[in-house]
Amino acid sequence: MITFGEMREMGIRGVLVYCSDYRCSHSIALSADRWSGVRLSDIEPRFVCKACGQRGADVRPDFDGGQAPFDPIQVDGRKLVTLRDTGEYIAGLPKKEHAAPEWQAAMETLILVAEGGGQRCSPVSALCEH
Repeated sequence: MITFGEMREMGIRGVLVYCSDYRCSHSIALSADRWSGVRLSDIEPRFVCKACGQRGADVRPDFDGGQAPFDPIQVDGRKLVTLRDTGEYIAGLPKKEHAAPEWQAAMETLILVAEGGGQRCSPVSALCEH
């Protein structure tokens, strides 16, 4: 798993924190400057969701920093502009649907890009090219 130091070396300065309760799907973007020398997964148990009170989170690099480098797409009536939007959409799917191989592959594509092992792709690529 990626460390905060490795993340900063790639120019990524923020994280996306998702509630671990798939029914809640609350998320927030945070600066990662306060953490160093640990893996993202090391801090996941420290979070408590303000929306539902669930302890634990899924922490991912905010690899596009909220920027909108691609044309938006519509999925189920929701506009996906950034790769962050795409990740939040996938994370917010019902657990059974989120666990489907095609959605897991899409999320793996987003994570691969975040960790520097893949080429940047549009939300369309992450959702459609498995």
